[in-house]
Amino acid sequence: MKLAIIDIGSNSVRLLLATYENNEWRYEPKQLWTTRLGQRNTDGTLRDESMEASYQAFTDIQKIANEYGADYCFGFATSAVREAANGLAFMERINTYCPMEWRILSGAEEAMYGFYGALGNQLEDGRHYTTIDIGGGSTELALGNKDGVYWSRSYPVGAVRLQSISDEGPQRVWEETRFLWDPMMIEGEFGEFIGIGGTLTTLAAIDLGLDHYDGTKVQGHKLSRETVEGIIMKLRYMSRDERIQVKGLPAGRADIIVAGAEILTSFMDSYEVPHVFVSDQDGMEAMARECESTHSNC
Repeated sequence: MKLAIIDIGSNSVRLLLATYENNEWRYEPKQLWTTRLGQRNTDGTLRDESMEASYQAFTDIQKIANEYGADYCFGFATSAVREAANGLAFMERINTYCPMEWRILSGAEEAMYGFYGALGNQLEDGRHYTTIDIGGGSTELALGNKDGVYWSRSYPVGAVRLQSISDEGPQRVWEETRFLWDPMMIEGEFGEFIGIGGTLTTLAAIDLGLDHYDGTKVQGHKLSRETVEGIIMKLRYMSRDERIQVKGLPAGRADIIVAGAEILTSFMDSYEVPHVFVSDQDGMEAMARECESTHSNC
């Protein structure tokens, strides 16, 4: 079975092509289109420019999925779409560009899929883990073990949403988020904090100095609190032209990476987290596995 999984996020639309054969998964490198759905109109609706950029992405995705021979095409949308009054109409129009089944995820669902996608078989060790997913429009936390997620939160802070606040000064994101994080009650032996999503994978790629993004190198990369702060200090006072010369930093994320990294340091300080391990795998892989097991609904 071949699947095309599409993540319709606040900063970008991402595509995962996956094949399930002989009880094994083979994932192709994820592809990305920067669309900025999270930069909405003053009334909260999705902007025409962002929707048009997304429709072009879906046109490209349909061609790629057809060439791949995908049996099913499934899309899921997150905070930008679920918060917008015209989000449903936007999703309904997608099918004119790329026919697919789709869902708009709640914050709790987004956190849960990210948790299972990132951890997978690692949960078999019986320990408890926490995932943090810093997206363009929201940040999701999930805590659980092999028996399931028993605590999760979705916060309305993301790299796109807080970009303008971050631009005001080096303490502004901290001031905005320092009272945000809820107490986390861990109910057993704890493993690690796992970071997923574009902010975390980009920070890992920068730390690794990757000329070209390589998920196999990003997977499992350890980011300390000091390393993240160092990247923030390095990038904050660079121009955009200077930032896009930094290895590991794609142009589509150059203007929002500092805001995303500052959300991460706020989280790490609040929970006294010395480091996180980055996962290239996230909710897209979890969604692929769900579609394979219930393909009649996908």
